[in-house]
Amino acid sequence: MEHALREWAAARGYRVAWFGGAGLRGAFDRIEGLRDEGAFEPAFFESLLAWMTKPDLRAQAGAASVILVAVPRPAHVVTFADRDGRDRDLVLPPTYLRYMPLFDEVLADLDRATGGRLDPRLLQAPLKTLATLTGLARYGKNNLAYVEGFGSFIQLVGLVSDARLFGSDPAGGGGLNPAPAALDECRTCRACLKSCPTRAIGEDRFLLHGERCLTGLSEAEGPLPDSYGKLRRRCLIGCLACQERCPANKGRVRFERLAVRFSAEETAYLAGERGDGPPSVDLVDKVRSLGCTDLKISSRRTRAHFAEKLARGS
Repeated sequence: MEHALREWAAARGYRVAWFGGAGLRGAFDRIEGLRDEGAFEPAFFESLLAWMTKPDLRAQAGAASVILVAVPRPAHVVTFADRDGRDRDLVLPPTYLRYMPLFDEVLADLDRATGGRLDPRLLQAPLKTLATLTGLARYGKNNLAYVEGFGSFIQLVGLVSDARLFGSDPAGGGGLNPAPAALDECRTCRACLKSCPTRAIGEDRFLLHGERCLTGLSEAEGPLPDSYGKLRRRCLIGCLACQERCPANKGRVRFERLAVRFSAEETAYLAGERGDGPPSVDLVDKVRSLGCTDLKISSRRTRAHFAEKLARGS
């Protein structure tokens, strides 16, 4: 089974790691420990991380095996016409396009490839922490997970199985690291610190100041702080500043242009410049082509500053 798992990952250009289900407890313990130490700003933790501490998630540690898959992902370029009809390109960072569907696709593909012998199920857990504990990935000082050969342009998929997997290679099923692994390059490099527009990456600690991070803020509901909304950036949501300037990503940053263009009228609707009436069928289809089940782009914090970003050319 282990050989089939490696072959499946290699054929698709993925990286894979696995370990016993009991190892999940270490990842949950680390998140809760950092919370108890006061490492997370309380409102930030409650908004984005509290789900990781739900007691029922620990029950997944009863599975015989945990499988982690690293899937390389590009950033995507989307075109929006502004109020003057000029096209503006905005970027969706890796994982925003079809994020949730990819989990189901990887699970179904692996199940088919192994003839149903693994019977995998989706895992709900702090995947970056797990990946860095197994050695599949290493943390950068920007707190993103880096996988060898991929850099940080990845999506992690976690699965559990009642099939017991064994292996001796470090990336394939040996013991877990006592602490998350970090990039060696981060010992002397300060590229991400210098590039972070909100100073979320600091000299005071390795852990990101998540409450300052533009990515987390733009994913939450409510208005962005005025100072953040005025930042000159080219991402529709989130931020790529630290990833693009990271030496560990050199030669690994990929952009793919989507065959999607939002007209000036559609852009105005998403920016909140039109009424609150129902969107057109075409607009709904375009937004859904980005992997959304509804008009999430217009409900996120980016909406209040969307028109300004387009006008400034981002």
